[in-house]
Amino acid sequence: MEGSLNPLHFIGQEGWVVPDPNGATNSEGLIALSWDLEPKLYDRCYPKGIFPWFEQEGVVFWFSPEERSITPTEKVKISRSMRPLINSRKWRFSVNTVFEKVIEKCSQVPRPGQAGTWITDKFAANFIHMHALGMAHSFEVWEEDILIGGTFGVMTGGVLVGESMFHTKTNASKFAYIGMCQYLQKHGVKYVDNQLPTEHLDSLGAWNLEREVFLEVLHEHAEQKERVILNTLQRTTLPL
Repeated sequence: MEGSLNPLHFIGQEGWVVPDPNGATNSEGLIALSWDLEPKLYDRCYPKGIFPWFEQEGVVFWFSPEERSITPTEKVKISRSMRPLINSRKWRFSVNTVFEKVIEKCSQVPRPGQAGTWITDKFAANFIHMHALGMAHSFEVWEEDILIGGTFGVMTGGVLVGESMFHTKTNASKFAYIGMCQYLQKHGVKYVDNQLPTEHLDSLGAWNLEREVFLEVLHEHAEQKERVILNTLQRTTLPL
């Protein structure tokens, strides 16, 4: 099999090194394994474009896919169908007010072709830990006092790595994503790393890049920058 000469790396133990993101062992981009999930793994691997995709039997699988999705925050697309929702001011947007609730809601989203969620207890506990450290952030949508949509991600230098999103009302996750990009742009964050391309993200203005080009963006905006600090924003309307 092509790439079979590149052995899988085992990361997270004493003396471990970040593998070359171009050294994936298959077309999906599998590159490393770990027993644990810790903030230091994200701190070292995310600036290199390597992320954990799922956990199986206690082992975490890390990937660096050949094609990546990234959204310039200033170019987030507001479709014609979204404008009435934004202009009505019926929904409210907030940041970091119910992080654990967003994690819980995202973990309940059905995944086509999968028996369960990738957000296992191990993943959830690590994200909550990173939120306490100021590394992970949630972006929320409200209708009155009901949480109807949201997304969350990990701040990596000057890039926000998106992890997951949910909605209980049509377009609420798009509303959260648009609000997130507007909020990030105001804080000098130029890109959201979406990890994997989807039609949903394409409709919001995402670019699909080959890995080498994507890594150039990370090198400039994530690897060489201190982490951007994001604060709490109470419920407000869009545009921000």
